[in-house]
Amino acid sequence: MFKSIKNPLTMSVAGAVACVLQVIGLIRYIGRLPEDYVGIGLFSFTAVAFAVVSIGYFIQWRKQA
Repeated sequence: MFKSIKNPLTMSVAGAVACVLQVIGLIRYIGRLPEDYVGIGLFSFTAVAFAVVSIGYFIQWRKQA
């Protein structure tokens, strides 16, 4: 999966930015709908997924460097 990406550092930074934006969205979502556990779970899951993808691309970039 990671072999076809030419610049994993760009993907890592993009994933990190997406993770931060998702966490900001999660905080706002909790403020508006604190009892919607499904929505909070989905926001949390996607934030963690973006973090994992970002770390994966960063590790791949370190291996290439």
